[in-house]
Amino acid sequence: MRKTKLNKSNVSNVKNKPGIYRIYDGKGKPVYVGTSKILKHRLQSYYQDDDFTVNTTKRALRPDAKKFTFSYMGITKARTLEKKSKKGLRHNHN
Repeated sequence: MRKTKLNKSNVSNVKNKPGIYRIYDGKGKPVYVGTSKILKHRLQSYYQDDDFTVNTTKRALRPDAKKFTFSYMGITKARTLEKKSKKGLRHNHN
C-alpha cells in the first residue's frame, strides 16, 4: 500500500466501501489504525472542521495525521485485522 497525503483531494478518490485504514505521522510512522463501513466518510472526518470536544481521540490525532493507507474488505475481516494491528500505536486505545 502506498502512503498518500491526507487531504480532501486524495480522500475524494476513496470509495464508499467498508475496510481498514491506517494514519501515519510526518515521518511515515503509523499512529492509528481504524475500520469503517464507509471509508471515504471516516477519512474525511480527519480534516473537516468539527467539534473535537466530543471525540478526544480525533482531536489528539489530528496534528499527527499526515498520510494514510487503506484497503477495502468486509467489516468483520477489517475489525479482526484492526485488533491485531493496533497494539502499540500512539492514538489507539488497546
